Amino acid sequence: MSIANRMMPFLKRHVIIIALLVAYAFVNLYFLYTHPGSIYNDPEYFGEEISTYGSRDAALYAKMAWQLLNDGIYGYEYSPNAAGQSNAYVTYGQPFYLAAIFKTAEVLNTNHLMLYRLANMMLNLGIVILIYSIAQRLFRNRWISVIASILYMTHIAPLHYFRAALTEIPSIFLLMLSIWIYIIALKKKDFKWHMFFGIVASLMLMFRATPAPMLLFAWFLTVSRYGWKDGIKTGFIWCIGPLITMAPWAARNIYHFGHAYLFSNHAGGPLLGGANPFYRVPPEDLVHEAVAKGYNQEQYAKILIPQGFKEDFALWFSWFTMGKTFWLFFDNNFTPDGLGPYNRYISGTLRSFFVVQNLFLAGVGLMSAILTRKHRPVMYLSVLVLIYIAASNIFLALPRYGLLIMPLLAIIGAYGIVTLVGFVVGKVKALRMKNAMQ
Repeated sequence: MSIANRMMPFLKRHVIIIALLVAYAFVNLYFLYTHPGSIYNDPEYFGEEISTYGSRDAALYAKMAWQLLNDGIYGYEYSPNAAGQSNAYVTYGQPFYLAAIFKTAEVLNTNHLMLYRLANMMLNLGIVILIYSIAQRLFRNRWISVIASILYMTHIAPLHYFRAALTEIPSIFLLMLSIWIYIIALKKKDFKWHMFFGIVASLMLMFRATPAPMLLFAWFLTVSRYGWKDGIKTGFIWCIGPLITMAPWAARNIYHFGHAYLFSNHAGGPLLGGANPFYRVPPEDLVHEAVAKGYNQEQYAKILIPQGFKEDFALWFSWFTMGKTFWLFFDNNFTPDGLGPYNRYISGTLRSFFVVQNLFLAGVGLMSAILTRKHRPVMYLSVLVLIYIAASNIFLALPRYGLLIMPLLAIIGAYGIVTLVGFVVGKVKALRMKNAMQ
């Protein structure tokens, strides 16, 4: 039997998602061609070759990658005076990812900016495949898988962020890959799959540390499935991942700073940014306050938060729960993250579509998590979403940070949509049958 004949059943079974992937690839390429990337103009600080990465954070990541390749120094520069210093506490995932792409571009003698955008585009397509595959493995329902994929593909943010040198697309891909591997490992109870899960999950944390508490929940699920003895054994197998991916990083930090610093230690700014209920105080004023009182940002945040809960518990509690959760998905105008740069280029109808789509995706996902929580796979995915929201709400809440769990909300929301449609169709059929029998 030829390869084409063997592939035919697979292609027929998944023809819808294949067609959607092809269409999504063209949409990605269209965005890349028409809007190759926003420009972050600060040539005096970054240099001309660095000022095209899209934002200050993106430019800093790119500068780290170039510095690593050209000077062999791992530095995160907050000021030009820090040049040439190995002063970075920022985890190595994104800088090493960019450095690998930039080095490949040099070997191939091609444009490094375009190569990393194409690499991110491939990861973006990979996220769609993982959403589809995870939904298939959990629910065995093609329509849930297809709708979940569509909910992700019609969101504006992935189309915007795959062209920026930020952690969003690699982090989302590695999170979804970790979940996909975990589902297989849990079912197969195979050493290789569990080791692979530990490695990929640990690598994900080197891009974005916030999902770390999800691993504890994954271990509890493993214990409930395997029992304590095998669950503990599996936990030790997972530890191979941190030994490979995190131990060298921790050793480097101990050597340079005298402390392991497993995750980024630049949390002072985000912590202080989150100690500002509903952003009533301009963020720069809060920073100036800290400096004027002789504190760094982290110290001042640790003073403000308990003080705020003591003086106005209702305000601060609402901010650290519903307030920050809202800001994880929307801004003041309910505008999805990533839409702003295109307001001048797209029609009002298309802008409205992206706004409604963002509301629909987040709203249906969260509502489905509540209403269909009795279904175990939905409950497990919902717990992951809850863990991430709770961890994120400690720090500064931005719509960009909420993107990480959008694929999970897409899967949960798709399950809710299919369940609702099935319920309505069942009721209609029952009513018709009842009328026919009368």
